[in-house]
Amino acid sequence: MNNDNSITAATLLYGFIAENAHSNRFSVTVNKLFKGNGINAMAIPMNIRPDDVAFTISQMRSSKLSGAVISSEYQEEAFALLDRASNLAQDHGYCDFIRIVEGELIGELIMPLALEKFADSAEFEDDIALNSMCHYFYELTTGEKND
Repeated sequence: MNNDNSITAATLLYGFIAENAHSNRFSVTVNKLFKGNGINAMAIPMNIRPDDVAFTISQMRSSKLSGAVISSEYQEEAFALLDRASNLAQDHGYCDFIRIVEGELIGELIMPLALEKFADSAEFEDDIALNSMCHYFYELTTGEKND
């Protein structure tokens, strides 16, 4: 993303699909990370009602989006609409990210992988807060299901 925050034809666009995406700080945080790392991309919050999520995701095949992050309330429904999915997404039956490649919707689970990478870093000191915050991380660090 360039310094004036404009979107160009070369900017990669990623949706953030949630029922209340605009009131969530996710897109703002991701856009700061894109800009700070010199990546010409932008996350766009997309408020999608439950009755519109299937239509929205299925129409992404022909959109200008490069992908979309899917909030927890839509992850299982999104998985059912995929053309392909990573082994991790298949094992769990949901996805939190969809890549769009040549009109195909490819589902991934990026949150567990990101948390696992973070936990393995030298800067990570304590997993208590993350264990209580996210079932993915609890499962990764304990090997137990947190129902």
